[in-house]
Amino acid sequence: MRKLIIKNFGPVINSELELKAVNLLIGEQSIGKSTIAKLITIMTDIFSLNMVIRYGHKGWSDQLKSYGLDIYSKDDYHIQYEWFEKEIHLILTITNKEASISLTKGKTSIKDTDKITKTLAGLKPIFHQEQFLSQLKDLVDNAKGAKPKDLISSLQQLVFNSIYIPAERNFFSFFSKALPALNLVRESIPQNLLRFSLEYQNAKSAYNNYDSPLLNVSYEYDGSDDYFTDHSSNQRNRLSYASSGIQSTIPLLLVLQYAVNKREYSSFVIEEPETNLFPDKQVSLLRHILKTVNSDGRTLTITTHSPYLLSALNNSLFAGLLIKKYGEGIDKELAEIIDKDCCLTQDECSVYSLGESVNGKDFYCKSVVDPETGMIDSNALDGVSLLLSAEFSKLEDLLLSHNQ
Repeated sequence: MRKLIIKNFGPVINSELELKAVNLLIGEQSIGKSTIAKLITIMTDIFSLNMVIRYGHKGWSDQLKSYGLDIYSKDDYHIQYEWFEKEIHLILTITNKEASISLTKGKTSIKDTDKITKTLAGLKPIFHQEQFLSQLKDLVDNAKGAKPKDLISSLQQLVFNSIYIPAERNFFSFFSKALPALNLVRESIPQNLLRFSLEYQNAKSAYNNYDSPLLNVSYEYDGSDDYFTDHSSNQRNRLSYASSGIQSTIPLLLVLQYAVNKREYSSFVIEEPETNLFPDKQVSLLRHILKTVNSDGRTLTITTHSPYLLSALNNSLFAGLLIKKYGEGIDKELAEIIDKDCCLTQDECSVYSLGESVNGKDFYCKSVVDPETGMIDSNALDGVSLLLSAEFSKLEDLLLSHNQ
């Protein structure tokens, strides 16, 4: 069980979220989705947590700076993260002045910082054990000759277990050749963007030929530049000439595949995966993400503006209810509609709507999963269509009034 409470931090006035295997945040722009998503990334990363535990508020300030959240550091905020797993109960409370930690294992309270960090490190899942141990051995063998800064960077890449995939993915496609140079100006670029840049570069090397049926294109990296081939026309061009949807989605797909197959990430936070995609592609991408990530104890958090993703996730919950009710007897029929790996239950999925009240003064962050039905509330699904329908009705009334 994980819970995150945020009060008066940047645009987020008051929110309380229960984090499950799949979490979706939907709302207008500049309402606080990215702020919450970045805080989730920090809190679900054991390395980041241990930095806060070891160095207190200074460690917390460093984490905020890494994600460009230090602009809110002077707010009179209160953030609390609670994590209960395997008899270990962690409560991290942070204000703009101090950070406090409480950790119990069973009935035993642990106070020593080293013991706390080791206990949390023991909760880090290892998905590729042989590969992890080999990389760790190489790191230790090369420790003597390495610069401290490079050694720390290598260690971070090995032990990070939370990855943030930003919305600004077109930038990384368009300036592909400049990606290695970003590390030279690292002080002026948020660390989360540098991390994504590094993982994108690693992913391109690992998957220099990548076929995407979802986009109906193939991707190719020749060691210098990126190309795509359109399956319909069989034309090959630089990725920078592709549509904005392809430019945005290829980096996401590559990094996601690399992070699952090659890295030890257990928490994936993806900002606006639907960017520049047609509705049916948005749904297909969401289901691809679910099939890729939603297994082996991994967690997924998505921010979105798209009502199509909301509706698609609701179908996943509906399918999960059918499986729960009828069991394997409907597997064959269900497979013709939706992949079983995309099916979810209420216990596995949280959906939160963020916004402002009609008067524009009150912020809300509310769960839109109906606890009785286990599906997304119909008002949340119909909000956009109801707004347009009401507008259309007013236009009809205007037409009738002028025809009389």
